[in-house]
Amino acid sequence: MIKYWFGAIAAAVAGTQACAQSDANSGQTFYPSCLAAADIIQGKHPAADSPDAAKQLNQAALCFGALTAIMNVEQYFRPDYAMCPPDGTKVAQMVPVVTAFLKNHPERLRENFHQLAVTALADAWPCSK
Repeated sequence: MIKYWFGAIAAAVAGTQACAQSDANSGQTFYPSCLAAADIIQGKHPAADSPDAAKQLNQAALCFGALTAIMNVEQYFRPDYAMCPPDGTKVAQMVPVVTAFLKNHPERLRENFHQLAVTALADAWPCSK
């Protein structure tokens, strides 16, 4: 009987963690981070030595990190997700593209952020076929 309860509790915890992980990867979670990143890129930030600057950078790091990862693994995407940004494109140029896409598609914010970002970037910089 005790094994049954441990199994039931473990299943409940695993199910809760799976739901939490899917929410943690949603566009809704990343959108505020990308807004903070866009503000930094546009020069809209508090004094560098202030607690608000540290908070903004901490928030923006989620978006910067995700877009950096996408840029680093893009060569392994399937052709239908391929993007062909101009040579020398930096993450700072990707942030406004992704942020605008999220802003213009609020109905999709519950979807996986990484898939949304790849879609936005492939739409902005399609590869010739």
